[in-house]
Amino acid sequence: MTNHAARWRMTEDGMSQGADQVPSRAGEEQRATPRERTLYALGRLMVAGRQHVCTVRNLGPGGAGIELDPPPAVGTAVTIETRGLIARAATVRWVRDAMVGLSFDEPLGEETLRVVAETPRSPRFSYDGPVELVTDARLTEHRAIDLGLGGVRVAGAPPADAGSAMEVVIDAELVVRGKLAWTGGEAFAIEFAAPLSVRQLAGAIARLEATLSR
Repeated sequence: MTNHAARWRMTEDGMSQGADQVPSRAGEEQRATPRERTLYALGRLMVAGRQHVCTVRNLGPGGAGIELDPPPAVGTAVTIETRGLIARAATVRWVRDAMVGLSFDEPLGEETLRVVAETPRSPRFSYDGPVELVTDARLTEHRAIDLGLGGVRVAGAPPADAGSAMEVVIDAELVVRGKLAWTGGEAFAIEFAAPLSVRQLAGAIARLEATLSR
């Protein structure tokens, strides 16, 4: 096992590494404060107005350790969101391959850390893009509002009744099955039959961002 792999095994076993623990090439830890919570949770990272899907490996009062490929440069100002934590400003302190250490502009309090630990739901991602829904061999075109691992929220009126099964065409590379979960106001939600993988979600977000930046 390489030193790189060993460091991540240590993280998964609870010896977490984040913004205040710079990974040493000699395999030694340089820890300023203890890091208490290992998450391995979905995260939403905003960099220069663009959103990216990342994995939050661990979280502490002063920062977070995340995984993102490609990573932002050291010194980059970002905001990070994960379950129970909304839009926290931070700065990239170190980068090693796809591993990134973030330092929060303002430390997290114990109450915030407790909420993060007790919140199961992952963040949703803004997704202002077209989606197609196929119900009973009938295709309808819609506009998505946001997208997450477990489903998508869509603007307008639903094409079927609550509980109806349908095929959801997010884009040419991502087609999933789901059911109409709820309707309300000017939007409705579709719950996926099986959650997306982080890779699938990251790919969909990246493709939409690339389209919008053209």
